[in-house]
Amino acid sequence: MCTCPSARLLKLFVLLCILVPAVQAIDPLWTVPASPGVELSTVALSDDGSTIIAGGSQLMALNPDGTKLWTGWSGTAIDMSRDGRYIVTSQGQTVRLFNRQGIMLWDQPLGAAVTDVSISPDGQIIAAGGGSYVQSWYNSGSGLGRNATEAVRDIRLSPVKDQIIVTTEKAVRSFNLSYVPNWYDDTISPGIVAISGDGTGIVIPNGNRVRMYHGSGTLLWDRSFSGGSIISLAYSSDGSTIVAGRDDGTVLAIDGNGNLLFTAKAGAWATSVGVSDNGSTIATGSIDNHIRLFDRQGTLLGDYTTRSPVKSRSVAVSGDGSLIVAVDLSEVYGFSRPGSGPAVPSPVPGVIRNVSSAHGPGNPAPAPSLPAVPVTAPSGNVTVPAAGTTPSSGLPWILTVVPLALVLLARKRGSRILNQ
Repeated sequence: MCTCPSARLLKLFVLLCILVPAVQAIDPLWTVPASPGVELSTVALSDDGSTIIAGGSQLMALNPDGTKLWTGWSGTAIDMSRDGRYIVTSQGQTVRLFNRQGIMLWDQPLGAAVTDVSISPDGQIIAAGGGSYVQSWYNSGSGLGRNATEAVRDIRLSPVKDQIIVTTEKAVRSFNLSYVPNWYDDTISPGIVAISGDGTGIVIPNGNRVRMYHGSGTLLWDRSFSGGSIISLAYSSDGSTIVAGRDDGTVLAIDGNGNLLFTAKAGAWATSVGVSDNGSTIATGSIDNHIRLFDRQGTLLGDYTTRSPVKSRSVAVSGDGSLIVAVDLSEVYGFSRPGSGPAVPSPVPGVIRNVSSAHGPGNPAPAPSLPAVPVTAPSGNVTVPAAGTTPSSGLPWILTVVPLALVLLARKRGSRILNQ
């Protein structure tokens, strides 16, 4: 008995649909272009997802639905309190503190070009480092401490406010909030640092190695991972997941005990990474214009191509993993985690306005009291079409080619049978 060629081909098509992973391109919920002549270089997202700040030659504050709160000033390093009410930025040798409405509460000189800034989750303590100086302040603007060290590369204030971790060209150093030294390790010369939400885990990469310290300074483990050097780092708040981007284009996910969870391709030079509080949502950005989303098992959830390269610290993930933001040189992108349901909470009411730079380092703005920021309940997805983009079909490209090929093959086989 002759089996119908079309039936066999249909079975083959169904089998291919099962075997081919249904990874699809993701489209942004919204995109917001920078002002003409403005170049973006970094982005920060409050843990609750209420506030987005893009930095570079101009600051841009956005609601989670992509509407603008304000623009103005400039900032090359950014950090925010957990609820987005306090925003610390730097430009040149100046550290500035803003509230969510874009009012500058104070600015302070560091004495050297600022490398990095950090703020406690409650917004009460601010730390900064640059050149050979490290300094801290209360959010009122009064000084808390200052010290000198080797050239500063990165700085993180522990979320529990018990210490400040500074990486330098020669060591990793721990200080108390007034910059009295606690402990140090001068056997490495690390570039970046991340701290768990409870302050007990401190992650320091060095080359292709990752070290985990207890908050007391005890070295818990030291692992090497074959491949390139680590150039970007994120650590989930619950301490379960470490994400490291590397200069060979791969991203590593490691658990809190140093065990490798997965390795995946993130594009050439994985310059930026982000992770949700529980490690379930991982985002990467690369120098070759790719944003990729993964789950904790390493499944690729989606891929998007930006207009220009994604630089260091240009990807961020909200605490619950539902909102992902990224910047390239000229645009801010907002994404939802595929399959996560409503991703964008209702925006916190604000006024869209430009902020002038009338106050400089020598003429700080007064520090008004901060009003309570009302937050409305989530109202579902708010989708703003990306200008100049075409929505994807939602199907892997191979599934659009396979059916056509099968139809052509069936016709060819049918013609041969008729000719026989």
